[in-house]
Amino acid sequence: MDQIFHKITDLSDVQYNEFIKNLLDTAASHMTNEELQYEKWMHQFNYEIRKYPITDELVTFIHDKLAELHCTPEEFVSIINTNRGLEGANIEESNKLYIDIIDTGNGSWGVFTSIKFDLPSDFIDKILNKKMTSINYVNMQGILYNIFISEGCTPQEAHKKSDAILDQNKFYTIQKRNKLIQDSIKEKTSNNEDFTFYDVQPTDYDKKYEKLKHDITGGFNALRDKNILYTCERLEELLKNMKYDLGLAIAVMSAPIHKIDSDKKEEFWNDYRELLSKYIPQKEKKE
Repeated sequence: MDQIFHKITDLSDVQYNEFIKNLLDTAASHMTNEELQYEKWMHQFNYEIRKYPITDELVTFIHDKLAELHCTPEEFVSIINTNRGLEGANIEESNKLYIDIIDTGNGSWGVFTSIKFDLPSDFIDKILNKKMTSINYVNMQGILYNIFISEGCTPQEAHKKSDAILDQNKFYTIQKRNKLIQDSIKEKTSNNEDFTFYDVQPTDYDKKYEKLKHDITGGFNALRDKNILYTCERLEELLKNMKYDLGLAIAVMSAPIHKIDSDKKEEFWNDYRELLSKYIPQKEKKE
């Protein structure tokens, strides 16, 4: 996900790292209009676009709380969709996070968000049955917030408790994730500990990603050692595909071709080439 955001921001490596490190630490009163737009984008990315794994602890928590409230999952979705606290708000599109950066005076700025839920009736049921395994921050926050409101908490208490549970379940924004990595590096360095980038990852999924990335890079390195010209040519095409449509490129690369019988691989490749020829313009094919 970090790589996706790096691509979207269109910054150099140095600019990107500095941007991620300093974006939310920079006093809003010192921000240019462009920086304020980045601030808005970061909130959109962290809270609406980015997906977080739904932990077993969260599933159990929601299940137990609904039982205590004597609500079925479908009934509680209906409660969420009443949008308590938004009475009279003029919000045009449902399930969209609206972000406003407002001058709060004395050279300071505040970020204010709002969302009107209109979730499908089976939304929570899919979470409890683990048909949905990842979710954005604002939707999970909305579920937890409404649980605490239903228990009699004030809106402020409900927000505080919801964010605390999300933090316990490692719903880390990019800024917090990178800060945790930096803090871990500083701690290990000050203690003269030997460590790798894998060791300082803040979640099991981040560690898994680093391990997978390492193994994939190892495969590319093996190809390089065998035929560096061929490898460079193939990786250049891969990069073009990723820039063209990252999701499609990943989907094609991760197709389960390892399940194809060995004696069918050539037949598969011939069919695949024929399929490509159907969709790639003839002019480009000749090039």
